[in-house]
Amino acid sequence: MHYQLYPQTNQTRIFTEKNSRSKIPYCTARKMRELYPDEDFVIIGEIGNFAEVFGGQDVLLTGSGKAIPIFPRGSLMKPLEWIAGYVAVGENTYVAAVRSIIPTFLRCRK
Repeated sequence: MHYQLYPQTNQTRIFTEKNSRSKIPYCTARKMRELYPDEDFVIIGEIGNFAEVFGGQDVLLTGSGKAIPIFPRGSLMKPLEWIAGYVAVGENTYVAAVRSIIPTFLRCRK
């Protein structure tokens, strides 16, 4: 499935996605706790982690036309990666933006 960025005014930071080097606006985890104190939003997956890309994977399409792979929830490598915030892909629907302490140049590519 293809998702597109959903415009929101409460996005406070810019996330640089590792695979495509795209800059994407996101809400921090702290801001999301303020906006949704009852946690009544849906997280459909994660972007920006070092999981392996596979065929038939959901993607997030950026404004510049780049396709960013969306990985299943829980595919991040704790404690080396963590959720920095959330990217809106629909009303009350988000993708988790994953940050890492692993440098991009150490990433294994096939």
